[in-house]
Amino acid sequence: MLMLPSMQAVVQTAEQPAPSVLELLFSEPGFNTRLRFGDGQITGVRSALLPSWSTSLLRLGVNPEAIVKAQLQSRQADDVLASLLETGHLEQDHLARLTRERVLSSLLPLVWRSALVKISGAAAHPVLPLTSADAMQSVSAAERHAGQLSQAERALFLEDRFVASPLASAQAVGSQEAQTVYQSALHGLNLGETAQRHSLRWDVLTGTVTRLLATGALRPVQTGKRTREVAHRLNVGEVAPDFCLPDFGGGEVRLSELRGKKTWLIFNRQSTCALCNPHHLQIIALSEKMRQQGVQIVSVWGSTVADLSLGIGKLRPPYPVLADPLDETYDRYGLNHSLRGFLDLRNLPTALSGLKMMGAAALKDDGELTRMPAEFLIGEDGRIETAHYNAYGADWLPMERLLDWAGHN
Repeated sequence: MLMLPSMQAVVQTAEQPAPSVLELLFSEPGFNTRLRFGDGQITGVRSALLPSWSTSLLRLGVNPEAIVKAQLQSRQADDVLASLLETGHLEQDHLARLTRERVLSSLLPLVWRSALVKISGAAAHPVLPLTSADAMQSVSAAERHAGQLSQAERALFLEDRFVASPLASAQAVGSQEAQTVYQSALHGLNLGETAQRHSLRWDVLTGTVTRLLATGALRPVQTGKRTREVAHRLNVGEVAPDFCLPDFGGGEVRLSELRGKKTWLIFNRQSTCALCNPHHLQIIALSEKMRQQGVQIVSVWGSTVADLSLGIGKLRPPYPVLADPLDETYDRYGLNHSLRGFLDLRNLPTALSGLKMMGAAALKDDGELTRMPAEFLIGEDGRIETAHYNAYGADWLPMERLLDWAGHN
């Protein structure tokens, strides 16, 4: 195998008279690409950056039932596309644009990279596939778009991950593409996964990442210990600081989007906490009554989304259960640690109940062992009406007080 610039290999293979298959192998395997050629056309592409054809068709707006019906008749992409064209669910010009976009998406991040090249013969197609795109035009388009990338954008890789700041404002996030990239980072996806799941072309993705880095909505993943800045304790009358966090049930929740209804915001310890989970059994029992009175319950935990399934997720709360493993919202809301509060004997009855519920998992730390929880009752205008910082671990707001607040208009 030879090492060649990627686009040179594509052009040379496209110029061969016989149908061929080109394999481009990179030091980062996620970029590995397999291209099929015939009559100067790229007749097939296999790349980790591309979603399935059915996913691309759905995003194009093709009827899902029509796609499924066509797939039941054949799993071959060309057969499915031919059926959709014949039944009028897909237009020829839309398919042509989609094919060109998919080929461009696969080639663009390879333009400035060299690869180990393997070329082999292929069986001739009696008719060019519907998924064909002109090879030279595709290379030209890829080079044109790649030429507009900055050095910082070219330096990004598929495996790169970024931390989404939960405190970033909706204005800092901005466009639909930026929302997608921000939310992907919030859920821990790397750039390759983001590109593949959301059909984001590499130049669009990397450009969006650099813009979000500039606004502070994204940050590079840091391996060292993060410098902590814990804000002052919040007071009644202050606007509750906004945040956006991933929800265990899927999606994410931005606090400011709950304006117009009362919100009961609970900051807990780790997902298996022996002091927090018994409390949530009571909250779950009250949740329907709270919903009827127009109260939205939101629960935040100092664990990853994956770890939420080990504890609170097993209780299946009918309200958002949010993950903040870096404790950024905890710091913004002025929560702190207290060894004395953790050792307080008043925790014992709740802790015994929690140990019975969670078993050995209750001993899991996640850095939250001495964390003191807190609860905030937030009015319809987004201002704090009650700020309760637990004096000891199990020092939760009395349920009677919560019910009185919920029923007060």
